[in-house]
Amino acid sequence: MKTLPIIVAGILSLFTFSSAFAEEELKTEHIVLSQLMKAIADNDYDAFLSNGTPTFKKNIPKQAFSSVSDQLAPLIGKGYTTEYLSKLHQQGNTVHLWKIRYGESKENSVAKMGVIDGQVSGFWIF
Repeated sequence: MKTLPIIVAGILSLFTFSSAFAEEELKTEHIVLSQLMKAIADNDYDAFLSNGTPTFKKNIPKQAFSSVSDQLAPLIGKGYTTEYLSKLHQQGNTVHLWKIRYGESKENSVAKMGVIDGQVSGFWIF
């Protein structure tokens, strides 16, 4: 029966390692989200694309980015908070979902960020 505590401790250490790894990944993804939000607030097209895959960079026209920035910059500029919702796996992407609350406003959005090999493969706010 002495082996049971060892087995339980081993299983618990796996959960702790897995949890720590997930938290580190989430910190990294949150930093990237913050960079994207800042780029939108600053209407900085180059910063928005800086961590993107080649396909992401090719598929985001500057005019479309500026249109989104014009709409969201006033909300983002007043501050925002994020609430992590979930991680999905879709078509080779790791997809992170956040709820975005804009300062004192009653407005909320959902942000969806696709990531492949540490680079942004897609970003949507709806």
